[in-house]
Amino acid sequence: MKLNSLQKALIAAEFDGNQNESNVPSELEVYADSLSEALKVASDTLYCSISDLEYEIVSKGKTGFIGIGRLPYQIIVRKSANIDSKWTDLEDLSIELDVKVQYNEFGEEVEAPKNGKCLIRVYNNGVFVILYPPTGNGSEASIESANEQLRRLSILEYDKAALQKAFTKKIYDPVKISSFSPRPGAESTLAIEISNDEMEASITITSPRPGGRHLTVKEIVHALKKMGIVYGISEEKIADVLDNDKYNELSVVAQGQQVVNGRDGFVDYKVKIEKTPEFKEDEAGKVDFFAKDLIENVVQGQVLAELLPPEKGVPGRTLFNKILPATDGKPGEMKPGKGTILSENGSTLIAEKNGQVVYLGGRINVEDIYVINGDVGLDTGNIMFLGSVTVRGSVVDNMEVKAAGNIEIAGSVQKSHIEAEGEIIVRQGIMGRDGAVIESTTGSIFAKFVQNCKVNVEKDVVVAEGIMHSKVYAGGKILCNGKRAQIVGGEIMAGDEIRVKQLGAQASTPTLAVAGTNPKILQQIQQLEAIEGQAKEKLEKIEQNIRTLTAQKSAQKEEFTASKNEMLTKMISAKEKLKDRLDEAESEKKQLKEYLTILASSGKIHVEKTLYPGVKVIINGAEFSVSDEYHNVTLIEENGYIKIVPYQDEGNKMKKRKPQNMVRKK
Repeated sequence: MKLNSLQKALIAAEFDGNQNESNVPSELEVYADSLSEALKVASDTLYCSISDLEYEIVSKGKTGFIGIGRLPYQIIVRKSANIDSKWTDLEDLSIELDVKVQYNEFGEEVEAPKNGKCLIRVYNNGVFVILYPPTGNGSEASIESANEQLRRLSILEYDKAALQKAFTKKIYDPVKISSFSPRPGAESTLAIEISNDEMEASITITSPRPGGRHLTVKEIVHALKKMGIVYGISEEKIADVLDNDKYNELSVVAQGQQVVNGRDGFVDYKVKIEKTPEFKEDEAGKVDFFAKDLIENVVQGQVLAELLPPEKGVPGRTLFNKILPATDGKPGEMKPGKGTILSENGSTLIAEKNGQVVYLGGRINVEDIYVINGDVGLDTGNIMFLGSVTVRGSVVDNMEVKAAGNIEIAGSVQKSHIEAEGEIIVRQGIMGRDGAVIESTTGSIFAKFVQNCKVNVEKDVVVAEGIMHSKVYAGGKILCNGKRAQIVGGEIMAGDEIRVKQLGAQASTPTLAVAGTNPKILQQIQQLEAIEGQAKEKLEKIEQNIRTLTAQKSAQKEEFTASKNEMLTKMISAKEKLKDRLDEAESEKKQLKEYLTILASSGKIHVEKTLYPGVKVIINGAEFSVSDEYHNVTLIEENGYIKIVPYQDEGNKMKKRKPQNMVRKK
């Protein structure tokens, strides 16, 4: 076997007594005119193939102009970490050219280089030269290789001009260069083997002896057919064996068609049916271990699963064209579960209502109540559910429970976030430690006590024992109606009335109580006012620009360009739009304030036992700071005053008692 320069260098390095692995550097900095040249230098120095190198381009080279300004490539090269330091199994340099996809130094995909080759073939009708073109930046086949093959085949007389023309003109079709008659008995031989199952046929060919002829694809195909093989013959594989001189190798050149049994029909689930934790990373790469995503929420009408039909089998075929029967797939079955609807043709399962997917006994069920048999904590992760949630334990610190229905918690709520569209019930109270947030977008909240948290609900807040140092906002009533019920510290706001046993404390703890004001409507008004403020600022700037452009147009008619005139037109249009926006905001704000005025008529604060100093009361804009103790009183707004009247019970019956104080509306 002829060795190329790289193999010789590797062998020399292996047996050189003065060279060992310890002397080979682990990393090189190389300068060269091209990347390929730099890698060649590195491979020679590191005693490895180019394909076994890793490199980083420090700076890209420049060719310059007629040699001026030329800069070399600068690269850092090292051996790949996953290769052995010694060379193994190198036949020639073309081993690294077998890669189908390669990339240049810019990361662009390029065609893998492969050298061209030539074949000399002796057939019954003469001697032929067959050229194959190179790929990529591979080199053309040399005429020397053709001459070497001719000598090896003992063909001494041939048309040298025809041979030279084939190489010069790069003729890639067979070119006859001699009428040489092959020597009988020296030809290439063929052996055929057929597998026991008659599904594969393999051939083994031998090299022709000097003067002998080569086999052709047609001859091998004819031999296969003569043995009765009529199906699956690959002329491409036969040509590969012949063109690459695969002598004395067993090569598969014909294959039957394997039987493909039909796939059974099956249920394609469109939702998760197995509850396994799935932690997700945010953009910063952090993982929220509370968000386990254990609940598979679905909405009414959502497709839960589809029944895919069975597939027909594909029959097989032997080399001798014998048909092998295939089995068709069996139909599948999909049964509806609770809260689901199966289509008339039985192929589609949809959700009948909002809820969670529960997979039991091979059926999908949709449950609109999600039950946690214990605490909401690390074991459960955060809860987000499109139905109602029942927690039979407590909700511990830093957890979230969100539901589209109601939320009922048998234990307590700590420093956590509870959000529901419906009612929220907390049996053992809320200990928020200034970090809990409780929200209901359409319902009420019921709790034993509320302490150090923020509560915001659309309807009522009903607390048995007390509200302490919290911010509580209710669109309806705030009722603190237990035997020792007390509201102390923080601020409370109700769209309707506030009813409590004791308001404030003996220590004159600052407490704000607002009645007759819906906090959400108040927030909407504040948002509209912010929009108005921004619109007025823009309007002022636009009007100033309009005045400037109008003045320029009047004073400099000839110099006033079309672009400036277009700008003036756009600003006038923007001004009109802003005015319309301001009018709409003002109209909406007026309607909301009128609604607040209606609500204010029902705004009252009822204190059944004691109203302590330190409490500030606001009803329909009228304010009153309590400086004395009052007992068994109701506070109302009347003609701009806060009026303290005898306590009105839930039947609105006023006890006969003279007013104790009257305060002017500020």
